[in-house]
Amino acid sequence: MKFFHRYNELLKKYPYRTNMITTGILMGVGDSVAQRFFNHEDENGNRPPYDPLRTMRAWCYGSFIFSPLAVFWYGKTLPFIKNPFVSAIKREAWSGKRIEAFDIGFRIGIDQLILPGLVWIPLYNASMTLLAFREDPFNVIKEKLEKNWWNVLKTSWSVWPIFQLISFTVIPIHLRVFASNICSIGWNCFLSTVHNAKHHYKNKFLETVHELDESNVNFS
Repeated sequence: MKFFHRYNELLKKYPYRTNMITTGILMGVGDSVAQRFFNHEDENGNRPPYDPLRTMRAWCYGSFIFSPLAVFWYGKTLPFIKNPFVSAIKREAWSGKRIEAFDIGFRIGIDQLILPGLVWIPLYNASMTLLAFREDPFNVIKEKLEKNWWNVLKTSWSVWPIFQLISFTVIPIHLRVFASNICSIGWNCFLSTVHNAKHHYKNKFLETVHELDESNVNFS
């Protein structure tokens, strides 16, 4: 209990530094799980050996790229956005719970309709490709987005809206990035597997994650 109390205090006092450490570790864990259980076999039926540099790239992305942006968005910006379609007159007349429900609905809407497709998926794909020092990286990024962007986005919508509804409703603001990181262990495993696969991703994560040997994306 002392550890969690101390960690909670650190999140309040140092949200960026604390979340950077946590996010990097958990993204590394997600990649390690992906390599352990979901690495694709070659033509001879052999799985590639564990690649520590791949896990290091996941850690770097989580710590230095994703985490600062996530803290800024989920901790410093999104919780304070109000629904612009609820006028000042309605805010005076409505109950606090009703106003909050409309504000939360609007926050989930902009978070899920704008951020995944326009920010998180392209950012992850571009960052991991550049960190891997791929040959002709911009064409690699373009090809991955053309082949996999829409399917990964649809899969994201099967996971994150429900989580964010819970997060925006019951989880304190300073704990939301941490809570999403816990949920993200499985998601990061999926992204890592997809990003490092040879083929185009076609299957839905929740229904066919055990069949990822037949998919083709890599976003970790």
